[in-house]
Amino acid sequence: MATGIAGVWLSIKEKILAWPFFIICYGCYIYISYQFGLPALMGMNVVFIGLSLYGWAKWSNPKGSVPAVQVSRTPRLHWPLVAGFICVGTVGVGWLLTHYDGATQPYFDAFATCCGFTAQWMLGRKYIETWLFWIISDIIYLVIFALGGFWPTVLLFAVFTVLAIKGWSDWKQQSVLTDSSH
Repeated sequence: MATGIAGVWLSIKEKILAWPFFIICYGCYIYISYQFGLPALMGMNVVFIGLSLYGWAKWSNPKGSVPAVQVSRTPRLHWPLVAGFICVGTVGVGWLLTHYDGATQPYFDAFATCCGFTAQWMLGRKYIETWLFWIISDIIYLVIFALGGFWPTVLLFAVFTVLAIKGWSDWKQQSVLTDSSH
């Protein structure tokens, strides 16, 4: 979807306008998920809207002179929480998908979903590593959608993967420049 691509591009450029584009994109996916009877995907996009509102608030700066959040590395203290969330979330969501949704790839789907939640939260904080989690999530979903024959969505996730690689490269370069100026 064009709104998702626009949101990713704008987030790479650190433009707050990314967040409304994400919200529109996720709203569309809620509708599509409902139409195709995919409650887990629908629920995931509801969470993404909440995380987008969080990111929008984090990036907002009422004074407007300096960005409210700067691109930075994820603090070391966050990594055990991130790992714990992804592990516990994957098991929990995978179990739910297996027992209540009849998903064909429940644990891959759950892992990609938890990586996506982590990435969206990290994006709100402008942690460079957000892009690594997007790359992982996008590639897994690309494979899942390819196995299901959803070729337009495969193409979309291929574009998302390329954009996430660009985001990683740009933000990493920006971080090096910022670190060397201090």
